Amino acid sequence: MPNSTVTTKCCIAGGGPSGMMLSFLLARAGVDVVVLEKHADFFRDFRGDTIHPSTLELMYELGLLDEFLMLPHQKLDRLAVQVGDERVRMIDLTHLSTHCKYIALMPQWDFLNFLAAHGKRYKGFDLRMQADATGLIEEAGASSDCAPGRRTANSRSAPILWSAPTAVIRRCALRPVSKATITARRWTCCGFGCPARRPTRPKRSATSRPAR
Repeated sequence: MPNSTVTTKCCIAGGGPSGMMLSFLLARAGVDVVVLEKHADFFRDFRGDTIHPSTLELMYELGLLDEFLMLPHQKLDRLAVQVGDERVRMIDLTHLSTHCKYIALMPQWDFLNFLAAHGKRYKGFDLRMQADATGLIEEAGASSDCAPGRRTANSRSAPILWSAPTAVIRRCALRPVSKATITARRWTCCGFGCPARRPTRPKRSATSRPAR
């Protein structure tokens, strides 16, 4: 397949929880978005398979909660540990003001597939699997080498998220934003645009290679 170019308003490097949720919300708001995910599917081991009450509340606000909870899951609303002869309650979520006063335990790939399926209902949602963002090009947007050919997605903005390769993050000159209450780092730039290294240089974008 010859090299090709796709034009979009926003390109997201990384199809993890942050990337998939952001792409869904953008598509829902009418923004054309391309997601570059280096793997062929979401079926792999993740660090966490928990959907917390705040995320479940967001699903409720989006009108997706009832359908989402039809997926196989377990509920965790309390957690206690045994310390010697004493049983200590570590977590109690039953007092929360959210609609779901528990953590839903489910494989993260189910969560990602759910977001992908609902994102595809919007015309502007474009999920590119086996598209590994690896670097930056001088023109705005992201470039994706999707085997068997190379594709370039030109966009006005390119959010770089947790799952983006280190090389892309370095080229964007972004700083990690960390907070004690957030377990994953967030790479941000004003207006979702990757800043240029100097005011006179053009905005950066991402290049990619076929995932292995």
